[in-house]
Amino acid sequence: MEMNGVEKIFCAHGGWVTIAHVAHLTGDPSILTQNVPQVLQYLLKRHPRMRSRIRVDGQLISRPYGLLYPVISFIGKHHLKQSLRNSRQPRIPVKSIPLTDCEQTTFHVQRHKIRFLFSSSSSNLYLNLHKQCRLHEVTLQGPLLSCLLLAIHNYFPLDDKDQLDPFEIEMDFDMRSRLPQSSLTPMSVGFFVGATDVSLDRSLSIRSTRFWSLAHQCMMITRKQQNRNGVPLSMNIFCDMMRDEHLFNQITRLFPNGRMSEFDFSNIGKYPFSCDYNQGQIQLHGMHVINNGSIYHSSSTLYITCVGNNQLDFSLAHEMESEEKAKEFFDFYIHLIETCANRQCCQTETTLDQLLAMVG
Repeated sequence: MEMNGVEKIFCAHGGWVTIAHVAHLTGDPSILTQNVPQVLQYLLKRHPRMRSRIRVDGQLISRPYGLLYPVISFIGKHHLKQSLRNSRQPRIPVKSIPLTDCEQTTFHVQRHKIRFLFSSSSSNLYLNLHKQCRLHEVTLQGPLLSCLLLAIHNYFPLDDKDQLDPFEIEMDFDMRSRLPQSSLTPMSVGFFVGATDVSLDRSLSIRSTRFWSLAHQCMMITRKQQNRNGVPLSMNIFCDMMRDEHLFNQITRLFPNGRMSEFDFSNIGKYPFSCDYNQGQIQLHGMHVINNGSIYHSSSTLYITCVGNNQLDFSLAHEMESEEKAKEFFDFYIHLIETCANRQCCQTETTLDQLLAMVG
């Protein structure tokens, strides 16, 4: 099977990126335990029914800008190369741990160990956060991304601690509903992901900027990335670079130890299917979703999901230098979300430094 574009970098040379799922289930456990041997047998034998669910589609995102695309693409490729060179001095300190007991491969990037952190909230957090978002006329993405920027600022500050400076975060977008030519139906289990970098347009004062103003900016920044010079442009440029064998090798050698970005984030959203299985004998209450790619990867990847009884499930894959600091950072981020979801604590006038002080 020949692979191009995004599939090439994520699947080539045996470096399959796996989106792992850990489900929170309740009900009759015998239904699960009795069927585990059969499911494992299918997986180990690569049963045809399992294989039929694995598909690699070509580039489905149409090229923007028409005849101007080659010029804009040239500028975009130059910008990407420069960003990769700058990433050799990361803001978030990393400690790469090579996996030496893996099979030898023909490519130049070593597999690396990725560590994981998981946490789940009560159902009240989602409900309270949703109420706050409706009150301040923002989507959930606004406070979730805002809290991430604040957590990075707090644990990995730059020179001026009174300024929230722009910091590029790679963001993953669910493209299912945005690709009319996709073969997926509303009931299909599968996804198409588009990615691009997002960043604040300018530095913001920690002391005077209101939290919900930042949340609104983050919401608008995210929405803009769905336009032609966001995800469509980024994905087409990236795919073009990956189709060219010489350029592919040139670009991947710029990834320090295989790292494509410092931080990857996605508010994956609500689970779109029924949470009752086998006539209600099994119930799904939550799901941790994480990218465990060990070759081409982001040094930190944070995914948030919401399933079943409205609990939020947080998953962090990372290679931060200090495991203790990674855990503190992860907990701090969740506490920020809990605080901004509290209507009594985080009001319209609440500033960034006031919110940080409540959590700190």
